[in-house]
Amino acid sequence: MTTHHPEQDWLTLDNAAKIYPTVSSGLSPAVFRLSATLRGPVRVSALQQAVDAVVRRCPYYQVYLRRGLFWYFLQRHRETPRVQLLDRSPLETIRARGKTEHLLRIQARARTIAVDFSHILADGAGGLRFFRSLLAEYLRRCGVAVEARGDLLDPRESPAHEEAEDAHRKHFGRQGPGPAGYGAAYHIADQPPRPTYYRALTGRMQASRLLSLARASGATITQYLAALYIYCLGTLFEAETRAGRRPVHSVVRLQVPVNMRRFFPSETMRNFSLYVSPEADMRLGPYTFEELVSRVHHSMQMEVDRRELSRQISRNVGAELMPVIRATPLFIKDIFLSWMYRRLSDRIYSGVLSNLGKIELPEAMVPHVESFGMMIAPSQAIKKTCTVLSYGDELSATFSSVVESRELERLFFTAIAGRGVAVSVSEA
Repeated sequence: MTTHHPEQDWLTLDNAAKIYPTVSSGLSPAVFRLSATLRGPVRVSALQQAVDAVVRRCPYYQVYLRRGLFWYFLQRHRETPRVQLLDRSPLETIRARGKTEHLLRIQARARTIAVDFSHILADGAGGLRFFRSLLAEYLRRCGVAVEARGDLLDPRESPAHEEAEDAHRKHFGRQGPGPAGYGAAYHIADQPPRPTYYRALTGRMQASRLLSLARASGATITQYLAALYIYCLGTLFEAETRAGRRPVHSVVRLQVPVNMRRFFPSETMRNFSLYVSPEADMRLGPYTFEELVSRVHHSMQMEVDRRELSRQISRNVGAELMPVIRATPLFIKDIFLSWMYRRLSDRIYSGVLSNLGKIELPEAMVPHVESFGMMIAPSQAIKKTCTVLSYGDELSATFSSVVESRELERLFFTAIAGRGVAVSVSEA
């Protein structure tokens, strides 16, 4: 299973995945979860049959992590993952280093099916295509006539070579200037993060109503919610300042993933996302929400551009291809990559907002699937993440947290409700 032959026995990590074996830990698991609540109880035997079929169709997911002299790589696993009982514990690290553990975890309880993905394997777009295909195959094995579609993986077909490609390497052209660097960002004040504090809160609301609000402000839903997130973080910054605990850093900056398949043609099922970084500097004084919507809208419009995004590809792949990096032993790379991650990720972002977009299903599946959910495990420094998706006319926003305070979530959902959108909040 080399980069271009997905049915062989091994696979190199894609460019984005190379950082995760080094930085993944109990407080920063580098894991995300996709889940679906069905309208009837899950039949575990049918689900296991579907898992066996779809995972074998995706051999680049039937792998475990191995350590080489210069890089980690993925080895084909002999078995497919076993369906586990979905418990109430938080998103846990998939312990890949020195183990033969699968890099995805499939769980079920009552009416819910959930798949946890290590970011070593995939991004949200690749994970969602796999998850939708798994649900389709499960329903087929329960007697539902789900039609074949091009956006679903057919277990009867062989994988296309493009599904296993490293799309960052594929679209790395002549090396140009890298992106501008960022300084350190504001982080919410709270007790040190502990896994025992892990909690997730989901707010569900009418998608069409929120879309109307965003459009009335001249923004997309992602831009509107990013502006609201920054506004709420700014409110926390001001509260700390009034209390005499002036934060060390004043820039509130979000990490907002962008699906690069929108700009560069690729069928990869692996990682192919980069980031834009809307921000506001609280030293300039408080912003109104309307000011932030305008600011975020224009900054994201400039950043969500093929040429701007290609600068990140140039930086990331260019560094990987440097002869001195290629020749450096892995134990030294581990130290360097850990330092780079703290410098280029945790240190410079105040929060994460990931919008998976609108989930579409074949018509035959819709009566059987009630809702979808997504969670991204927070890191030790950023402490909270927010994931957004919509299904039908319901939009869900889920905050995952490794600190006890829920003040950010309260501010966020109260602000939406105060603008006329009814929000139902529950433990995720």
